Formats: sequence, C-alpha cells, structure tokens
Amino acid sequence: RADEAARRDSEDKAREATLRALSTLRGSVVAEGTITVVTLPSDEMKGRVIGLEGRNIRALEQATGVDLLVDDTPRAILLSSWDPLRRAVASRSLAKLVEDGRIHPARIEEVVDKTRQEVDEESRERGEKVCFELGLAGLHDRLILLLGRLDFMRDHGQNLLQRAREVAQLSGAIADELRVGSDSLRRAGLLHEVARADQAP
Repeated sequence: RADEAARRDSEDKAREATLRALSTLRGSVVAEGTITVVTLPSDEMKGRVIGLEGRNIRALEQATGVDLLVDDTPRAILLSSWDPLRRAVASRSLAKLVEDGRIHPARIEEVVDKTRQEVDEESRERGEKVCFELGLAGLHDRLILLLGRLDFMRDHGQNLLQRAREVAQLSGAIADELRVGSDSLRRAGLLHEVARADQAP
C-alpha cells in the first residue's frame, strides 16, 4: 500500500511540475510565434508611419498581410501575424522606410516587394548551405527555397531548419548503423517538415 501511495504521489507531483513549467512557457512561446517589435527613433516617426488618417499604416498592412499595432509603448510598433515570413518582411520593410524617411503608399509597396525578393534570396542561400553541409545534391529549387524559409520559423522555441538538419543527421547515422543507404534517409529527415514553409506566399 505504501508503494502504491508513493507512486500515486510521485505521479501527481510530476504532473503538477509539468503543468507549472508549461504555464510559464506558454506566454513567451505564443508571443515569440506571433509578435515582432519594431523600435522607432522617435514618437514623431510613429506618427509618420501611421500617416494622414492612417493611410500609411493601412498600406503597410495590405502590402505585408501583417497587423500593425500602435499603442502607448514609446517608440515602438508591434507587428502581429501567425506567419513568421510575413512578419520578417514587414519588420525589414518598416526599418528601411524609417531609415529612408520617405513613407507613403507607393513607396511602401515598392519597398515591401523588394524586401520580399531579398528574403526569398536569403532563404535560398540558407537552404543551399544546409544541403551542402549534409552533402545532399540535386534538390529541386523550390525545395531549397522552402528549406531556407524554415529558418524563419520556430516551433516551441526551436528553429525548424536547425531541427530538420538534426533529424537529417540522426537519420543518416541510423542508416549507417543499419548499413543501408543513408542518402535517402537524410533527405527524408531534412524534408520532413518542409510543407510547413509551403503555406507562406
């Protein structure tokens, strides 16, 4: 009876500890996955970003697909979206616009389009780099782009490209232990979550 009571007690304590740990992480993980803070040089610049009757902020939201939240926080604007790539494009575009000083709807659209192309090029470079590190050649260009996009995404605080790399390395090591072809397994491990990046524009 004492053994059963001790087991029940330890299970209850383990459950409570796990729930407490999850409750402390939940807020930070959700914020990390949905919010980006852009710091501005002054509150006057915040007014310029908003624009006359809010036309600039509406143009930014339409061009990027991200919600811009303006509150009482001094010299800061929050970008809100479940899509980390859209947030990356929006934050970089906003930083460029603030630095340049020319903020109007036509300029916003031009900067966002250029930034989106830069993010895609950066994604391709990151995808090519991880393929080279793993010795995997011949992947389709679209897959390389999607792999690089995973580097902008996180799941429970973990970078998805880093996780894909680690799964590929582990898959290859297991294949070597079993003396089977490791190339296919490394490819499968690397690409196991690539569809998550295909939801982005």
